Amino acid sequence: MKPIIFYSICMVLIFAMGFLSNDVYRSYTNHRDIDGLWLKNYNESEVNEETIKEDSLGDWVCVNINGMSFERALEVCSHEVGHEIFAEVCEKDFNKCLGILN
Repeated sequence: MKPIIFYSICMVLIFAMGFLSNDVYRSYTNHRDIDGLWLKNYNESEVNEETIKEDSLGDWVCVNINGMSFERALEVCSHEVGHEIFAEVCEKDFNKCLGILN
């Protein structure tokens, strides 16, 4: 076998191995965080389909609780959910919202 053909085949194999290992690594570590939903091994269109199927309104509250104590995480989540509920109440009946503020 001529050296140029051998080296060409080796280069193609090295690139193919690199591409495959990169693809395997990305599929192993790939996840998408959409609307507070952690989805692993979904492509972008699948993520959009899944989130629409789960909740078409998109009423998600996303809070990063990394490093928080359980008590603090619960406090922060309750606070953020309160914002969302308050906003929904105000959207439906603004007078009721004003009554809460007074």
